[in-house]
Amino acid sequence: MHVRDPSLSHQSASHLPASHLTGRRASRFGTALAFCALGAGLALAGPVAAQAGANPDAAPPAAPTDFLMWQLPASGVNFPVYVYRDKKQTGYLYGTAQQSFLGGYDATTAGTWSLYYRKGRKWYGCRLVLSAGAIDGKTTCPGAVLNPPVATSNVYTVAFGASPWPASAKPPVTPVDTDYGKRGIVFVNNTQYPAIRIGMHCTVSANPSNPACVNKADLLEVKKGQRVVFQVDDKTAEGSAYPAGLISYAFSMTAYQNAQGQWVSSGGYGQNQPYATKIELTNLPVRTNAAGQQFPTGATNFDVSAVDGYNVGVKAYPATPTYCTYTVPPENSNVLGAGLYSESAPLATISATAQTCRASSQLPGKAKRGAWKLLVTDPAGEFQGCMSPCTYASSEFGSQSPQAARYCCSGAFGTAASCDQPAGKPGANTSTYVQNLGSASKNVYRFAYDDAIGDFACPAQTSFVVEFTTL
Repeated sequence: MHVRDPSLSHQSASHLPASHLTGRRASRFGTALAFCALGAGLALAGPVAAQAGANPDAAPPAAPTDFLMWQLPASGVNFPVYVYRDKKQTGYLYGTAQQSFLGGYDATTAGTWSLYYRKGRKWYGCRLVLSAGAIDGKTTCPGAVLNPPVATSNVYTVAFGASPWPASAKPPVTPVDTDYGKRGIVFVNNTQYPAIRIGMHCTVSANPSNPACVNKADLLEVKKGQRVVFQVDDKTAEGSAYPAGLISYAFSMTAYQNAQGQWVSSGGYGQNQPYATKIELTNLPVRTNAAGQQFPTGATNFDVSAVDGYNVGVKAYPATPTYCTYTVPPENSNVLGAGLYSESAPLATISATAQTCRASSQLPGKAKRGAWKLLVTDPAGEFQGCMSPCTYASSEFGSQSPQAARYCCSGAFGTAASCDQPAGKPGANTSTYVQNLGSASKNVYRFAYDDAIGDFACPAQTSFVVEFTTL
């Protein structure tokens, strides 16, 4: 559930099919899935080099629609586990609650993966061999089995038994431990504005003594065509808590510079104007052992939200191609879905305009009588943002009003079942605001119980790129 609240409280349903997954994503702030993707730092994704000898006129391979995920045993092995393919390290697995993807999966999937862990001075390892989408007899990992997806999931798992692995030579290449302290967010100004300001809202109570948790309306300024990096962790400032992460925080565009060089205030939490496009995250803390190895306490949760409204277009994606998961609709389905996300396959986009807002209200369908005007402009008529029905009701009638309850999914409408209304009946899910965003956005939260649309869990080390775009 996505709650309209400056604390950014978020009560997400578990994403896991209970029949075969060991982790549990209880909420945005609790234990979360984590997925391994080596090298998901701040370097921006670039074009992939063509394979030598490839036909330049050949059609590109189809993007995978199903995915294969590791399921390591709860006992019998030591962590971290290092994964290699073709003598190159491809994974760093830090615990049983972590779920890590091998890649796309279909009936032709083939390959060999070598896994290693260390106990004292000795190395132990095993080999997984897939041929024609099945486990080959050359596999040496104890109890290896391939599990099909449940229900409407697109996630297969390869699971091992709890027996210790055979003694092994050391890995072919010295293993590299993931540095989770490099995670960050790259903000890009691709709007029509000469410059924009980005504000941060952070739940201080969830981040005690963390200097990175601030509430500031003009935290960053980004000129047109340029980019600015927000670093999640600071080793000097955090000291022994590094990487401390950040829990329950968000960014929004709080102002833009118009053609006359004047700054126009736009919707944002720093100015008590909660009708902004929000980028919300939780980066959970990372534990470091005596050997300097880092063990995340969960995945990074990420979403783009228009629950309170919107004021700028956004395109958001991992800085390098990364596997992330989501809840397969409907809300509370308890079914895991996965995808490979990148600049060309973003996590979320929104391009709703002022015109979209003018055509939107709290009412369903084409009804106009009694429609709320959600558009916000400054005295000069400059666009400032579009309020959601929830924000409008809270502002005009009070946060405890029946109108706010209906459109903010609180009180008598405080569950997924009571919040969702049938077609033609006024409700958060049936409003033209939500329906119009359906065609003007992708994977963006539109109302409180919209987890199956907009909530993602990505690897703990994931850095993100957020492009602010012209509406």
